[in-house]
Amino acid sequence: MIKTFTAHTREIDDMNIAVTEILEQLKPERNCLKNSVAIVSCYREFAENGIAAELHRRLKFPVIGTSTYALATNKAIGEMDLAVLMITADDVTFTAACSPPLENDLTEPFTQMYQSALAGHNEQPKLIFSAAPFLIGHAGDHYIEILNMLSGGVPNFGAFAVDNEGFQHCYVIFNDQVEKDIYAIIVASGNIEPHFAYSSTIFLDYALSQKVPITKYQGNLVQEVNGLHFTSFMESLGLDLSSHSGVLYSPPFMLNCTDKNHSVSRVLVSLNEDGYAICGGLVPENADVCVGSWDKFDVIDTTTQVINKLLSNEKVNAILLYSCSSRGEIFGREVLIEADKVHDTLADKYPYLFTYSGGEICPADNGSMANCFHNNTIIACAF
Repeated sequence: MIKTFTAHTREIDDMNIAVTEILEQLKPERNCLKNSVAIVSCYREFAENGIAAELHRRLKFPVIGTSTYALATNKAIGEMDLAVLMITADDVTFTAACSPPLENDLTEPFTQMYQSALAGHNEQPKLIFSAAPFLIGHAGDHYIEILNMLSGGVPNFGAFAVDNEGFQHCYVIFNDQVEKDIYAIIVASGNIEPHFAYSSTIFLDYALSQKVPITKYQGNLVQEVNGLHFTSFMESLGLDLSSHSGVLYSPPFMLNCTDKNHSVSRVLVSLNEDGYAICGGLVPENADVCVGSWDKFDVIDTTTQVINKLLSNEKVNAILLYSCSSRGEIFGREVLIEADKVHDTLADKYPYLFTYSGGEICPADNGSMANCFHNNTIIACAF
């Protein structure tokens, strides 16, 4: 049987006080069973000042996680905070591993990481928790595809690191390591039955354009749309990006790419030196594009749908939720609105951790449950 516990702190200046607060809430010496792990989410300063690393040293079991800019647990809701979900069981085996720093080739470091994690298991894993780096040079799909190949399709659930400062301080946490370019996993086997729910915020009723073909692309770069250079296409919609540099936070828009099989949503992360759009994930082959729109009510509605779906399942010990940072940006300064909704719904029901991410990893039902990379999406895992 799985047991879960949550903890939270706002103490960002004193390492000892911060870690002590977490330990007093988790009570690992009393609550931990045979095998334990923790998933952490924190404001980037907790990663930079050593508190996240010290937490692992004091807990003495595997910890993975990502930086964020807003979160919620049963204990509290906040922005410059650190929160932990501790998972413990006698009949579940947990192992953890991380990649070396990721550069061009992903296959060798991911193979090394997954083989290391497999070493402690006597049966086929049932779940992978992922903490992924936000690296513009790698489309999120590539990570999922390689882990899928290595694991034989073990369900993969997780988040990409994020911040609210132009993706300059996005950290992955693995035990006492805090880096911008590593990938960390927890692998679980035994008596664990994960259930997933997700909802993409795609509302074409308010679209800024009709569907038109992407006429030139490469990987996660959109070069031409409907025969026009990408920036010229956006200008035709009244969106002038010609002088833009850095991260595309505003206006809030997304690409809804549709091929013959399914629809996906893509965030426009930035422009490269040629003015091409850098998307958060790969562009599907033979895709049409529609520049859509959304508002805060759309975000809250999809959050409610996902939670209600999971609550309809009787086998729930805890719930882990990640929401795309583009959804959080919709709220402006009121960034805790979605976190408030999650807290009001779940706080007195199950242990939970909600946080924002720079991309989402969750099995999706595109005819069969397959691991997918998502943008503009809220994902949730109950186990």
